[in-house]
Order: sequence, then C-alpha cells, then structure tokens
Amino acid sequence: MTSTEAAIIRHADGIYEHGGRLWRAKPGATSTFEERVWAGAFYIELHRDARWNPWRKEEEAGELERAHAVMDEWERAEPDFKPMTDEELRAKFARQDRDRDHWREEYAKRVAANKQRYDPEREQARLGLLEVQSWLRREVAGMAKLRSGEAYPKMDPQRRAQQITELDERIRRHQATAERLSPIAGDPEDVVDEHGLLPSDRRPTMLYYCREWRVQKVQRLRAEIAEVDAAMAAAEDKAERSRLGIQRQVTKCQLDEWLAVPRMQAEDMCADCLTPAAYHEQGGPFTGGPCSAWPENAKKLREVREMLKHTAQSSADASPQPSKPKPQPLAVVPSGLPIAEVVKQLQKLQKQYPDAEVRRGRASRWELWPKEGQNRPAKK
Repeated sequence: MTSTEAAIIRHADGIYEHGGRLWRAKPGATSTFEERVWAGAFYIELHRDARWNPWRKEEEAGELERAHAVMDEWERAEPDFKPMTDEELRAKFARQDRDRDHWREEYAKRVAANKQRYDPEREQARLGLLEVQSWLRREVAGMAKLRSGEAYPKMDPQRRAQQITELDERIRRHQATAERLSPIAGDPEDVVDEHGLLPSDRRPTMLYYCREWRVQKVQRLRAEIAEVDAAMAAAEDKAERSRLGIQRQVTKCQLDEWLAVPRMQAEDMCADCLTPAAYHEQGGPFTGGPCSAWPENAKKLREVREMLKHTAQSSADASPQPSKPKPQPLAVVPSGLPIAEVVKQLQKLQKQYPDAEVRRGRASRWELWPKEGQNRPAKK
C-alpha cells in the first residue's frame, strides 16, 4: 500500500476522506479516488514547480489534461459544503488586497526606520565575516580530508605533514579575523544596507533574478541544441557532422547542469548577489565561487577589471596609426594620344598649374606634380 492509499479513509455510501476533506464521485465517473488524489497532488506540484521550471507545463500537457478530467469527476461530500459564490470570492480577494496594502505600508515604515541605523563599517564587517567563515568551512573540511588520507592518498607523508601545518596556520589566521569582525558585525541577519534592507529583505529579489537567469539560460541552450541538430541533419561533410556532434555534447552537458539545479527558496539565496548561497563553496553552473560583494573577492575583481582595462588601452595605443595617403599627381595626360592633343592638354594644364613639373609616369603617361617644397594647391 502506498503512502497515498494509506492516507485515504473509506466511508459508507462511496464517501472518501483524504487530508481532512470528504469526496464523492459524480454520476458517470470512471476514475478511482486514488486517481483523484494523484490528480490533485500532481496539479498542485506542477503549478508550484512551473515557477522554477516553466517548460514543465508544456512538457506535461497530456498529464495535466488527464488530471483536469479526473478532478472534474469528483465533488466535495461534506453535508454543509457549499462552493463560494461570486460575491464571496470578490470579498475574499478584496481582503487579500487590503492585507497586501497593509503589509506594504508596514514594510515601508520598517525599511525607513532601518535606514536610519545604517552603518557602513558594520556592513563591511558583515561581508568580511561571511567571507572568512566561508574560507574556514572550506579549509577545515580540507584539513579533515588531508588528515584522513582521503585527499591525495598517494601524497608523500612528509609533504602531507607540511601541508597540514600550512593549512592549520591559515585556519588560525582566519579564526582570528572572524573573532575580530564578529563583535563589529553582530548578528549578520540584522545588518541593514544603505537602503535600509535586511538580508532577508534582499533574498526574495535575488531569488527572482536567479530564477529568470536560469530560465533564460535553459531556453537559450535548448535553442542552440535545436540549431545544431538542424545543422547536423543538413550537413553532408563527415568532419562537419563530427564537429557539430562534439558541440552538441558540450551544450547538452551545460543544459543538464542547469536543469539539475534544484528548486530554490528565498532562504537558499545569497543576500548580496544572484547566486544561491551553497554555490559560493560548491561551484556549479552559476558564477560558482566567492560572492562578488565579499571584500577580498571584490578587491580581486577590481584588480582584474583594471588589468583588463589597462590591457585594452595598451592594445589601442600600440595599434598602428593610419598610414598617410600615397601622394598623387596634380593631373595626368595619358599616353597614346596624338602629339597635337598632348600639347593641347599640357597648355591647358599650364594655365591651371603654372608652377607644376612634368614627369614621366607609369605606362608612358605624363604627370604634373607640384615642385619640391611647394604646397599642393587647394581644390576648388
């Protein structure tokens, strides 16, 4: 018997109880109550998961249609049960709107009050404490693996002892830093930013953008795979198909990694960036690694940006300057003309360029050039 079946209580007259509610089949129903329980659970879970994996509604359209059909075959069986009227529904929604408005007003008041106690030193102490605590967790775990031999089992014992000593020294330094920052930061969850927001206030926003980031990434990777599949189908060259096959494997691995990210809640998020908190230490398809707001990591990122900026500027400065245009003659008299025509054109050009020199050019043509040191006449 499954857990779902175990939760079902069968009453007389075809009445079933599940989750504290009574149900009965409508006339002509063909589904079992076990199917009704499955349909309800499937419907709720699908709509809940669709915020994280919106493509599921399309992928499971057939099952969703089946769930709708099954649920339509059952009705509530409490003797005094009555569906809500339109008026009752409108009243319910109005209460919900008022509750939301009240929450927003209270939230705005709290944020305004918190903004008055913003302390930049405490904010930086909190970020530094989170960073050093992350180092400690990683290095304490590394120490345990080194001592047990799980890490680098073939390492020379003397080298292992040396690494344990070095790691132990780093751990002590980090512990000292944490002890210094902890009194300044206090409770990290009670530190407000310059806008008066607590970490718990920022996490829902981070979750929203994290979810959008993941959805867009999955959709983009799926589109890339579809394009590669189309190109492979049209490719006639064996080497090209092989190249596309490798490209597809790489893209598919990236897609699988993004799809494997479990559904996150606000409390799973880092309050200071778009990455789930666990991914700061375990890595993953997000920006795996330390938070970009943590002081030491932020410093490194600034240095990298400055280095890239300097490199780009140096490349621009070192790029070859545009070469000056090659000098051109003032005028040209082509070869092969009758001598009378040559004399006629030279006389005409003499009036226009009285100080020009006549030189023999390419293909036996006559060219008029300005004298050495003389500026080229301005074009009219």
